[in-house]
Amino acid sequence: MTDRYVFPLRYDEKLMRSAVTGFVTRALFREAPLKTFLPLAAILVACAGLYFSGDHELAVELFIAAVAILAIFVFSGWRMHWRMMRGKIEAMRGRWAMARLRDDGVVIDGPGPASLLEWPAIRAIWRFEGVWLLILATNHFVALPLAGAPKEALDFLEAHVAEEPSQP
Repeated sequence: MTDRYVFPLRYDEKLMRSAVTGFVTRALFREAPLKTFLPLAAILVACAGLYFSGDHELAVELFIAAVAILAIFVFSGWRMHWRMMRGKIEAMRGRWAMARLRDDGVVIDGPGPASLLEWPAIRAIWRFEGVWLLILATNHFVALPLAGAPKEALDFLEAHVAEEPSQP
C-alpha cells in the first residue's frame, strides 16, 4: 500500500508528560466515572457510618488510608506510563520519527522496527493540545505529536477511526 500522508513527529518531553497526565486523568476520571467514583462513595459512606456510630478514630483512619491508597494508585499508573514514554523519548533523542497514514492503517517510523496499526485496532482518538493519543486498549496508547501534521492528514486520520462511545 502507498502512503497517503507522511509527516514528521517530534517527541518532546514536556509535551509527552502532559499527554501521559491527560491519558491517566481521562482514563480514571472521565471514561468510566462509575468505576472510579462508586468505590470511593462506598468508602465514604462506610467512613461516615463508622463516624456517626461513635467510632471516630477508626473512621478517620479508614478515610486517610483510602485516600492514601487512591493517591498511590493514581501516581503508580501515571509513573508506569511516564517511564514507558520516557524510554521512547530517550530512544528518539536527536532523531525524527515519521508518521505514515495509509489506506490500511498508521505506521510510526522511528529508530526501531515500525509496525502497522490497522484502523480497526485504533479504538478512539483522545485530543489534547499539541498531541493526539491513539487509543489501542484500555491501558495502551500511541502518542501522535501534531506540530508537523497537515490538517488534511488529521482529517484523514479522524475519518478512519471509528469512535467508540465511552463505557459507563
